[in-house]
This record gives sequence, C-alpha cells and structure tokens, in this order.
Amino acid sequence: MEETDLKTRTVGLLADPGIAQSLANKVSTRLESVLNSKYQDEVTWTVTVDPMSLPMNESGQVVLIKHASRLREKHEWDFVIYLTDSPQYEQGRPVRSMISCDYGAGTVVLPSIGVPTQRRVAQSLADALHELAEGDKPMPKPTTLGRVMSVQGSLDSANDSGERYDSIEGIRGRTMLVVGMILGNRPWRLVPRLTSALAGAAATGAFGVFYTSIWSMADYLSFGRLVLITVVSVLVLSTWLIFHNRLWERPQGARRKEKLLLYNLATVLTVVIAAAAMYVLLFIVLLLGSLVVIDQAFLSFELDHEATMSEYLNLAWLAASLGTLGGAIGSSFDEVESVQRATFSQREVERRNIELGSSADGEKDV
Repeated sequence: MEETDLKTRTVGLLADPGIAQSLANKVSTRLESVLNSKYQDEVTWTVTVDPMSLPMNESGQVVLIKHASRLREKHEWDFVIYLTDSPQYEQGRPVRSMISCDYGAGTVVLPSIGVPTQRRVAQSLADALHELAEGDKPMPKPTTLGRVMSVQGSLDSANDSGERYDSIEGIRGRTMLVVGMILGNRPWRLVPRLTSALAGAAATGAFGVFYTSIWSMADYLSFGRLVLITVVSVLVLSTWLIFHNRLWERPQGARRKEKLLLYNLATVLTVVIAAAAMYVLLFIVLLLGSLVVIDQAFLSFELDHEATMSEYLNLAWLAASLGTLGGAIGSSFDEVESVQRATFSQREVERRNIELGSSADGEKDV
C-alpha cells in the first residue's frame, strides 16, 4: 500500500505548563514513532503539542470530556489527550489515566507514572491512544498472583459517562504517586527562588570560615556530631520555609484525608531536597573559599597539629551547617508566591479558576 493511501490520524496533546509541557515536547516525536510502528501499513499518525491547563471542578477533577468535542472540532483533531501534573482520583482511588472512547479523549496523569522517563510517558500515551482508536481495554493479569502484585487496576465510571480509569493500587502505587509528585514539583527549580536564603546562608557560613573558634570546634567535633548538626540545620531551614511560606497544604475535593497526607508528604520532601541541594552548594562554595583564603601553615598553627584536607572539609562542613541556619532568616525576604508555586494545592486553586470560553474557538477567557 502506498504511503499516500494511508489514513491519517491526528492527535492533540494538551499539556500543563511546566514539567508536563516539557515532557510532551520531548516525547511527541517518540510517540509518533511508537504509533506508526504499531499501525504500520494502516494509519499515519501525527501528534501536535498544545500547552494548556484545563479547568478543575470543585472535587479537583479535570473534566476533559466537557471540552473535548469543541477542542477536536476547532483543531481538526481525531483524538485529544491531556497530560496533567495534577493527581486525579476516581471512586476513592488515584488514577493513571482516564479514557472516553465516546468523546475520543483521554487524560494521562503524570505523577501516577512515578519516575516520568520519556519512554514511560510515551508508552502511557500510546496505550491510551490505542484504546481510543481500537476500543480495546487492557487485559487483566492472567494469574491471581499477578493481579495481587500489580499496582494497576481498572475502573468504569460510576455515573454512566462511559469513561474508564486505570487506577494505581496499594502502598507501591501510592509510593509511585508521591515520587511523581515530588518530581512534578521540581525541587531543583526551588533553589534559585531562595536567593535571600542562599545569601543569608553564604554570609553566615563565610563568617564561620574566618572565625578561628569555629576552626577549633570543627576540628574537635566527631563525625556523628557533624552529621547530626547537618540534619538539624536542613530540617530547621525546611520547617521554616514550609511554615513561613504557608506551604502546608489543605487540599479540597474528594479524598481530602489521603490528599492531606500525600500532598504534604510530597511538599515536605520537595522542600527538604531543595534545602539539601542548597546545603551542598553552600558547602562547595565555603570549601573552595577556605582553601583559597586560609593558609595551611596558619591553620596548622591554630589547631596545634598538622592540617590536612580533612580539617578543611570539617571546617566547611560546620560552616555550611551554621550558614544553613542563617539561611532560614534570609528566606523571610524571598517572594512567597514564587515559592508557593512549587506545591500542588496552589496550582489546583489556580486551575479551578480557569475558564474556557464557551465559543467554538475554545480560547481561554481570563
């Protein structure tokens, strides 16, 4: 069959701004390749990425089918898939995907994938599109043990809307969800927003580097005590960031208790990772500074014994811990709104206030 005789199917891949949009742009070509390989000699697939956040209802659910027909008609898409970074629930269970063959629409929930590698994201999107195109539901595990060990389940809509849901089950499934939520928060992006905290930490740490009493203290403290001071300093900074910036989440909608646990666990771990990253950066800067400024002979004289690299490491280690404590005070001057953007509840509130125009063009009314 000539390629020109192949039927073309177009897919509109909507994606939330942020990590979902970044992954959508990266996997679109891979997704086309997967689909064209699967449907070789039958259909030619094209995928178009459109960054867009869809509104949420009061329960925190994305209702794609409400907008699917209008979006497909406007863009002349055969199918529309929404890649969202907001956790979704159905019948009390977190879900990985929501499929509506009647509307030619589906939603893939990025956090429920766990570690969102390009291969896994592309495969999840391809599986959703295969079900939309063929109407084939995924087969259950062939054995009882396989079904028990699986982290995935299947649910049909409780309100006869025709939707089907891939749920994630058990502790392992929720662990994957928390990991996905942390990666969705992108803790490494939080560090540049803590400029005042980093400046305060650097100033305090630099004072420690050049204060000779700190040299003696760092030399005297045991490895275990230095580890304890490090843990305490990171936890103090993390606790201050969470409560000063009002990051403790109070999710709305269905499954509030579970969301309260999962959202806040993801927030706490996100902030701790960011604080730890800031600590490591501060440690490297202070170590380099101490090596450049403090002469080895002078350090040996002050410590009354030969100074080696170990003494420089201990000095930078203690100074970084003291600086991190000082960074908590500096963080008071950071922009609260920019820090809050790293949490799920804040993004949910924003998305509940989104309105899509009622006209056929589907443009956003802001």
